[in-house]
Amino acid sequence: MAKSETTSAGGMPDSSFTEGLIAFCRDFRNQPVPLEAVRRSTDAITDTLACMVLGVSQPLEPKLRRALFSQKTLAQLIEQFETATLRSDSTEALGSAALYFGTLAHAADFDDISHPAYCHATALLLPALLVRGAALGVSGEALIRAHIVGIETLGQLGRRLNTAHYERGWHTTGTFGAIGATVALAFLENFSDAQIRGALGVSASLASGVRQNFGTMTKPLHAGLAARSAILATRLAEQDFTCAADAIEGKFGFFNVFGGVAPASYAKPWGQPVEILTEAGIGLKAYPCCAATHPAIDAARTLRDLLKGSSAEDIRSIRVGASRFAMQPLIYDIPTDGLEGKFSMRYCVAAAFIDGNVKIGTFAESQIKRAVTAELMKKINVEIDPLVADDHEFAAIVDVELKSGHRESVRVDVASGKPGNWLSEELLQEKFFDCLGADKIKSDSASALFSLARDLCHQDSIENIYETLLRVLAQTNARSV
Repeated sequence: MAKSETTSAGGMPDSSFTEGLIAFCRDFRNQPVPLEAVRRSTDAITDTLACMVLGVSQPLEPKLRRALFSQKTLAQLIEQFETATLRSDSTEALGSAALYFGTLAHAADFDDISHPAYCHATALLLPALLVRGAALGVSGEALIRAHIVGIETLGQLGRRLNTAHYERGWHTTGTFGAIGATVALAFLENFSDAQIRGALGVSASLASGVRQNFGTMTKPLHAGLAARSAILATRLAEQDFTCAADAIEGKFGFFNVFGGVAPASYAKPWGQPVEILTEAGIGLKAYPCCAATHPAIDAARTLRDLLKGSSAEDIRSIRVGASRFAMQPLIYDIPTDGLEGKFSMRYCVAAAFIDGNVKIGTFAESQIKRAVTAELMKKINVEIDPLVADDHEFAAIVDVELKSGHRESVRVDVASGKPGNWLSEELLQEKFFDCLGADKIKSDSASALFSLARDLCHQDSIENIYETLLRVLAQTNARSV
């Protein structure tokens, strides 16, 4: 139950975000969902299911599993996550499941991104929606609607606080994520207006996540923590657990404490259009690394094609002209391991030139330590380019000069996977099975998971999708202890 509103300077409570959100949720329940919004949501959910499976093979998985579930093997954990168990489990157990799935979804940094929130939207939204949705037997359409509501909430937070909030050092996947995931789950469970206010107020005190932890296992934990926060906040709100009605907008509320101011050009009325249909509302990742590197990777791959017949040894120098905003998360110059490599412009561009692509294996220890990569990184200079300096979509200009004196330059404004350059059905499927691993390409469960996800909007219950996901996870050759 929300209590004790704080008044603004004009004497009236400042509740524009909260009331706008509640009105949007109320209206959206009965509105038809645009077909393009359904398509983008379905693609993002399909993509994130694959990223969850990929997360099981990442080094953090056994550490996370032991920390959360003691000495349970993966097989024992999958059994604990079965739908029948979820229906009778405690809030703590459901929250731990959401934390586990959310961290896995973001573990390889291959999951989608959403601007202007600058967060990993589906990785933080889907786990709680999936766990509770499977237990409740909600439809695929209900899941899609809740996902769209979550992205709308995240976007509206970004439109009020970014990019200043992000520049202060907050990782919005954790800060905005706790609020966005809570609202999405409250919508899925058909909460009343009062219950949404209560859940929102609680979530404001669960938000956290700092960018200093980029390039470590704690970064993907932020997505998991946001998912767990949604479980806790909604369960507390269901019990009329009290909170401030202006926990978001009040003097010591989320907006003022976490801080940040957005330019006037960012403003957009709620749902006009829904955030998922905006130019940057959601983007699927073509590469498993920080999105700030993606336009430069696209440019490097194009240059490699233009310079066919030339090797890394033929290159005299490479210049990467980047935006100021792109350089903020790229905190590692010369990486020492795969996680750091995902946040190194030099490494990602070098790998793209040498291999012609940046894939899951690019960040294996053996690849990070290759002599040819180390030599090429020495030839790469990364700097802020005035032509793209203020671009918030990470536009990049990459120039290459060969020892022969030949020069080429490529500029990329919209990275592969963004709405203006969306992944095709073929590429989405290719990525899906790449994430699942070669041993699952011919798996009946893997094929079933893909087919069910692609037909999500027609599923009467998402329980089948969830149980199929568990079967795919059970087949993963992960560390069992």
